[in-house]
Amino acid sequence: MTNKKHTPGPWVARQIGGQGFPGQIGWAIDYNEDQEQVVDFVYEEADAKLIAASPALLAAAKKTVDAWAKFIDSFNYVPGIGDRAEDMEFREILELRVAISKATE
Repeated sequence: MTNKKHTPGPWVARQIGGQGFPGQIGWAIDYNEDQEQVVDFVYEEADAKLIAASPALLAAAKKTVDAWAKFIDSFNYVPGIGDRAEDMEFREILELRVAISKATE
């Protein structure tokens, strides 16, 4: 993992005219509400909203993994020994850790 930092949130999605295509509508992702700097341009509103929410999603994912790690440690839980529900929850936390790693590499 590198020491690179992403631009901190909040990010904002706002509707703008298409770039280079008169009359077309797209979405800009701004990371600075005061200066309206366009970081990215997408044509789908759902994509814009997901991108704009990514700093908050990343922070929530990190907090969730940390909380689960403390919870698992408090019970001395060992994956594969508990019931199937516990193992499924543990696998999901591992998947979340992989996603965080991909986002922060």
